[in-house]
Amino acid sequence: MKKWEACRQVFSRFEFTKEEEDKILGKAFGLAHSPYWGEEREIAVPELENINAIFDYLMSLGLSDDDLIKILKKFPEVVGCSLENELKTNIQILEKQWSIKGKSLKNLLLRNPKVLGYIIDCKGDCKALCTRCWVRF
Repeated sequence: MKKWEACRQVFSRFEFTKEEEDKILGKAFGLAHSPYWGEEREIAVPELENINAIFDYLMSLGLSDDDLIKILKKFPEVVGCSLENELKTNIQILEKQWSIKGKSLKNLLLRNPKVLGYIIDCKGDCKALCTRCWVRF
């Protein structure tokens, strides 16, 4: 509970209600149902350092607090994603393979933040991970 409460404090700057904070953390860490994770998400304890690192990284991409609020409302699971293996990797894919950078990247993330958590590209040979597949992009 101490870790949960500490993580909730991170969201206080966004002026979410306690219920909204619990919903974000619940969806991100497997305590609430999320179609995004499917059956693969095991219940995990949120780590304050990881959440702060994710926010810092997203802000380094030019996103403001208002932008983070929009992303969290559309894709609360982002705080449960791996910074190194998902977020940074996917930003590199967007920049290198799709040449999406700067303002275009920011606009894309606001429109479709789930791209931050994609983990597979089935290339049409379905792997039944549709909510986390680049084919949606």
